[in-house]
Amino acid sequence: MGYCLGVGQRDLASEPINVETLRLIREGFAASGMTQEELSRACEVPRSSLANMLSPTAAPRLIHVGQLVRIAVALGADPRAWMGELEAFERKRRGDLAPRRARRRPAPQVQKRAARSKPAGEE
Repeated sequence: MGYCLGVGQRDLASEPINVETLRLIREGFAASGMTQEELSRACEVPRSSLANMLSPTAAPRLIHVGQLVRIAVALGADPRAWMGELEAFERKRRGDLAPRRARRRPAPQVQKRAARSKPAGEE
């Protein structure tokens, strides 16, 4: 999400996708058995910021992608799985249930570096 004129962080923090992100973090933390201090050290996010994210009564705070990935890794969760859940949530919310478009043509073959660096005619 980029900069939106006239929209502050408080407005973005209340967006459904961000609230869903907070839910994932809270559930992951509850299942981890870690303390806030342990999680803070593991993901390098200040404990006070984590406390605000984890508090169900605090106003929602904007979660940055880097924070989400570091927190997921520290909790032992797969960040890609969380992103998949967030994508499914957003598609359902928007009514866009169609899967992502497949490539029209297959991806090009990737050669190993050694194969690319040989001069023509040499094998």
